[in-house]
Amino acid sequence: MLNLLIISKDIDKARKILNYISENSNQIRIYSIVNSLDEGLEILNNGIIDVTLINTDDKINTIYTYLSNISDSYIEKYKKTMIILSNNISHIHSNHYICECISSEVDMSILFLKINKIVKNKLPQITQLTLSNKINKELEFIGYNLSYNGTKYLSESIALIYNNYYSSENLSKNIYPVIAKKHNKTVNTIKCNIISATNSMYYKCNEIKLKQYFNLCTTTKPKPKLVIHTVLNKLYDFI
Repeated sequence: MLNLLIISKDIDKARKILNYISENSNQIRIYSIVNSLDEGLEILNNGIIDVTLINTDDKINTIYTYLSNISDSYIEKYKKTMIILSNNISHIHSNHYICECISSEVDMSILFLKINKIVKNKLPQITQLTLSNKINKELEFIGYNLSYNGTKYLSESIALIYNNYYSSENLSKNIYPVIAKKHNKTVNTIKCNIISATNSMYYKCNEIKLKQYFNLCTTTKPKPKLVIHTVLNKLYDFI
């Protein structure tokens, strides 16, 4: 997993970001939340952060001064890995570390996509054939029938999230319409086929395997969202 550092004096804002990312991402871990640039700099100079969010009202020159104190050892590591959230900075000059500067009032879903643009560049790239094979191998392992349309749609949904980092918060809104358009189907058809394939998997899968794979305490039928998140975690372990 990749480490995200949040620097923000607004703790409520930081918590909202933390909660949203925790609910929607399997590859980002909130490493720390600090309320000052000095504290953030101390962590950054340990070389363990992959993405940094700076929610601040400071002037841009103050931020530039702060960033100039990053150790030379991590200049390349932190290249274009930082997002500034501010209502006082309308634009920034070219900077080695800053990827974007956006309003601190930005919608969480938009911020999430911008974070994931950075994340995508950090993660190792694998071919689409390798990705598809790995996803199908995981689905088949737990009992999905690869000949079912619902399994195919589910596999494509997982690949879509992995490749483009669409939010999985609302599958019917963010993911299924893309799959539906590709196959000239309705969103409801995509959803129903995936649920049907998942129901079939549930009745076919060994109870012990089901509990172990999804880390369940009781034998409950996993929802497609849980399947997607679990397989994504397997993918990140794989790469």
